[in-house]
Amino acid sequence: MLIGYARVSTKEQSLDIQIAELEALGCEEVYTDKASGDDFTRPGLKEMLRFARKTDTVICCKTDRLARDTIHALSIADDLKKKGCGLKLLDLGDTDINSTMGRVIYTIISALAEAEKARINERTSAGRKEAKANGVHMGRPQSIDAEKVKGLRAEGMGATAIAKKLNIGRASVYRMLNA
Repeated sequence: MLIGYARVSTKEQSLDIQIAELEALGCEEVYTDKASGDDFTRPGLKEMLRFARKTDTVICCKTDRLARDTIHALSIADDLKKKGCGLKLLDLGDTDINSTMGRVIYTIISALAEAEKARINERTSAGRKEAKANGVHMGRPQSIDAEKVKGLRAEGMGATAIAKKLNIGRASVYRMLNA
């Protein structure tokens, strides 16, 4: 039996293209996840690994859809091999992952996927630091008007009274006053 596995990183992304490709290849079962490739506890992946039986072949569109960590990618391949299952990654063509050279290629591609994820994280972190340095507010938009809090304090109102008047927590009042 052909078993498909598809993954995207966020809830907003669509699995449709991967699922259509896997179904077109004849996958009778397709397991999916909307989670980071770094997440080793993905429910779809766990269920697929549990379901796969001897002589089944698991198909995934791209190596980085299966795992973004080399050790995890190799562990998945090993788990499937122990069960007598094949693993086919469409971005590797007809490479047999269970052959000696196939394993080498799979390891290299998995390491590249891991490195790519690390570089994405580095660029994201650098972008956040630059934005903060340029005064860009990070995180949720502020729902508390700091000027209003400071104005009420200037009128002589205490933190508890300000919190009650604005229907916010006292800690938020202190945070606004100390900002």
